[in-house]
Amino acid sequence: MNDGKILPRVGFLLWLIPATWLAHATAIEPDAEEERIEATDPIEKLAAQARSSVVVIESVDRANREGGMGTGFVVREDGVIATNFHVIGEHRAFRVKLSDGKTYEPKAILAVDRNKDLALVQIDRDGLTPLPLGDSDGLSPGQAILSLGNPLGFDFSVSQGVVAALRELENNPMIQVAITIEPGSSGSPVLDMKGNVIGAIAIKSGGAMGFAIPVNELKQLLLNTNPMPMKRWLTIGALDSKEWQPVMGGSWTQRAGIIKASGLGSGFGGRMLCLQLKKPPKIPYELEVEVRLVDESGAAGLSFHADGGDLHYGFYPTAGSLRLTRFDGPTVFNWTILQTVKDKAYRPGEWNRIRVSLGAKGKLTCSVNGTVVIEVMDVGLEGGQVGLVKFRQPAAEFRRFRLAGKLPDFTVDDKTRKEIQDLAKPLANQEKLEAPKVDRIVTFGRPAPNVLKDRAKALEEEAKRIRGLADQVRQRIVIEELVKVLRHEDESAVDLLRAALLLARLDNEDFDLEVYLDRAERIVRNVSENFPDNATGEEKLKALVKHLFDQLGYHGSTGDYLSRSNSYLNEVMDDREGLPITLSVLFIELADRLDLPVSGVGIPRHFIAMYREKGDEQKPDIKPKEILIDVFGGGKFVTRKEASELSGFELTENDFKPASKRSIILRMLRNLLNGAEEERDAPARMRYLDAILAIDPEENYSRAMRAMVHYGEGRFDKALEDIEILIEKNPDAPETKPLREIRDRLRARRQE
Repeated sequence: MNDGKILPRVGFLLWLIPATWLAHATAIEPDAEEERIEATDPIEKLAAQARSSVVVIESVDRANREGGMGTGFVVREDGVIATNFHVIGEHRAFRVKLSDGKTYEPKAILAVDRNKDLALVQIDRDGLTPLPLGDSDGLSPGQAILSLGNPLGFDFSVSQGVVAALRELENNPMIQVAITIEPGSSGSPVLDMKGNVIGAIAIKSGGAMGFAIPVNELKQLLLNTNPMPMKRWLTIGALDSKEWQPVMGGSWTQRAGIIKASGLGSGFGGRMLCLQLKKPPKIPYELEVEVRLVDESGAAGLSFHADGGDLHYGFYPTAGSLRLTRFDGPTVFNWTILQTVKDKAYRPGEWNRIRVSLGAKGKLTCSVNGTVVIEVMDVGLEGGQVGLVKFRQPAAEFRRFRLAGKLPDFTVDDKTRKEIQDLAKPLANQEKLEAPKVDRIVTFGRPAPNVLKDRAKALEEEAKRIRGLADQVRQRIVIEELVKVLRHEDESAVDLLRAALLLARLDNEDFDLEVYLDRAERIVRNVSENFPDNATGEEKLKALVKHLFDQLGYHGSTGDYLSRSNSYLNEVMDDREGLPITLSVLFIELADRLDLPVSGVGIPRHFIAMYREKGDEQKPDIKPKEILIDVFGGGKFVTRKEASELSGFELTENDFKPASKRSIILRMLRNLLNGAEEERDAPARMRYLDAILAIDPEENYSRAMRAMVHYGEGRFDKALEDIEILIEKNPDAPETKPLREIRDRLRARRQE
């Protein structure tokens, strides 16, 4: 799910959504948002004091990809940080981000204790504020505690709880804590109410419960440090120190023939160099590397005539262009951009082979994928080393670095390319490729595999487009069926169970919807068989509750609330676990099939079911019988006062009005939309918005949101369609003024 953040990656301005539409947006099913603790002044003060001493630790996996995130805390003012051993990983790279936003590469590992899951690391920063270390031997169950960490990537979050028990796990003393713990909480300091550290979060055991390592174990580690420089620690992916020399910081790692540059270097603009220790030949000579930018907003490529400091040349792709620069000093004011060009030979997002040929009298010839793109004469710098260079935050990868007086040329002319592709044509018709044709392809040497790979890639791209079309068509069919199910003037004619299952089919195309409808009918039969003779409505209701929750074990999802599976009714029926709204939908539909008058009630931050008998027209003063059921709470019958406590708000009569089936489906869709936002799943986000607007074309908020998504992903014509509809519906509203400005820009863009 999601805590309300709207499209953080889209460049379209949020003011596209007028405030009046935000205010009238339909209520959204509550997620795992915690109950807000009324923080007293002492707690706020403790959290504020400790915040500057808490750090974020970002690690990488064995392949040097982005790994996990954890927490640490300052224990010495000279940059010593305590955390869990599993947070930093065995001989892997990691970064430490302080509360002021500055990020540091560690300079040493001071001590580790694998058995106790503790580690001490040091960064190059003095003057930090250490947290005072308390005494974990004096703890007692029920003692109030506070924790600061980075659960689920939400930096510097505060949680409050208690010491649950003092236990021993695998012969190690541990503090059992009743406090919110999520991925990213590992290494978080646990404080007593005096602000002293009494432990470090290490294990989540489920729900709001876990274990912390006693601080006295950390004190012992501080007394027995054995510093290890990072050069010795980073064995996984370490560069050969006899071949490469990193300059200006940053992270340079090597694995399976690929050198990866990540992080920011200490040079201006994040500049970082990795120079080859092998001395280059005399001019003329050539150097070459294949480079791939993880993000085209970065820049990385070849460096030459480098003095080991700020002086060197660089030829590199940047923002889709190729650039040759002479770096004459530490800042941009000392740099000379010799030439920047765009060329279709450069393939964004792919491996690109870039080459620099150094000739007499300062002649520099730069090429990409065999195409010459820059030729200049420049004698500003001479001599020095060659190597690799990277700028800015996005990572870059390098492979097949080569240096020689004259490099062999592996480019392929059009005639050769066509012949190789023609020889491979039988494969397209599922025919066997005869050995003589394979032998002929081999004679073309090293370029041949690349020609075949290029052809395979083109076919894969075509297949990807066709698969995308198939998904689009399937989703359209599901949405149209969903709209048809909901399109009934008579509310009682709407099959809410089928509609909810169709929502799941937007993402899960493989399940058989009819199987789940049959399963619901089977539950109904089993319940009705146990009705007592002449049972009242309330007795039937209790029989349904008992069968569903006691016998079948349906329950609210507390340990995995954020999973989108909780919004898929087929998976809710499989796992017998779900959100308040999905469990309520199932309960309502089972009750309907048992002729019980049950409806859904969407109170703020919760969803419940309501049994309400039909009133007697002859006795209007007598209120009909009403029973509220907290389906998420195991089918518990609750009063209106208890419903208010579940919501956290003072509820009025209006809050207990039955929700329409259409509004329930829209609310479920918004839950899914929030989940897609949290997971940054752009395709899912779009299909949920399409479904919402198909059901409710008048929903301005979702239309503005969809326009924003289209705009941010470069589908300007689609964005323009939604914006024009918004303006047409609200032509005189003041909030359409920014929309008109964007519409005019998009129209002008279309005419260019």
